[in-house]
Amino acid sequence: MNISTFQNNSNNNYAGLQELLAIESALTNYNANLVNYLSSFFKASDSILDFGAGIGTLATLWEAKMGNKPECLEIDPALRSAVLERGFVCSDSLDQLDRLFDGIYTSNVLEHIQDDVSTLRILHTKIAPGGYIAVYVPAFMCLYSSMDAAVGHYRRYSKRVLCDKLSQAGFKVHHSSYADSIGFFVWMILKFKGPKAKSSLSNIKALAKYDRYIYPLSNLIDQLGFKFLFGKNLLVVAQK
Repeated sequence: MNISTFQNNSNNNYAGLQELLAIESALTNYNANLVNYLSSFFKASDSILDFGAGIGTLATLWEAKMGNKPECLEIDPALRSAVLERGFVCSDSLDQLDRLFDGIYTSNVLEHIQDDVSTLRILHTKIAPGGYIAVYVPAFMCLYSSMDAAVGHYRRYSKRVLCDKLSQAGFKVHHSSYADSIGFFVWMILKFKGPKAKSSLSNIKALAKYDRYIYPLSNLIDQLGFKFLFGKNLLVVAQK
């Protein structure tokens, strides 16, 4: 399979640059905690690829926490320019990557790719033996709504489905857990609000309030064990 095929089957117009910058500033707790989750499966010395880097939000936090710069891949030209301006190496195709990485992380990307298993198989070839991939995606098809469709999501994932797909790609699953338990119910409410929910998701002040007041409580509930039962998102870590 041609390595660039995933680009032809993916939605590369997820959001505008200014919108992503605003969301980055609003979701400081959420993004910092996500990097804490992802980085806990890697060593500071590991060479890392950020697959689908957006504007470099997680890569910037990763560098601050781990002390090393992830290499990035982003297919959207405007977003890739933002990543480059932040000082990261950033490719626009898996074909450009000519070395193996100790690990790969990807956040809210795989759901945009129609043939996700083929993409995971390609990512498998980019990881050194024994290396890990951490995949963070939207969870539960029962939450799938017009909002998912509007931003180019082909699906949301259950543990079983994502673990099966990683196994098909040649990985051995080591960890799986959900995230943002309160967010599960918030997203369900937004789903039934229909088109009106879009204004809630684009309201930066509302996102900032959720991040400051509700998300820390949601994270606490996750840590009490609810992350193994349900959540708005799903994290699966697997090894080559």
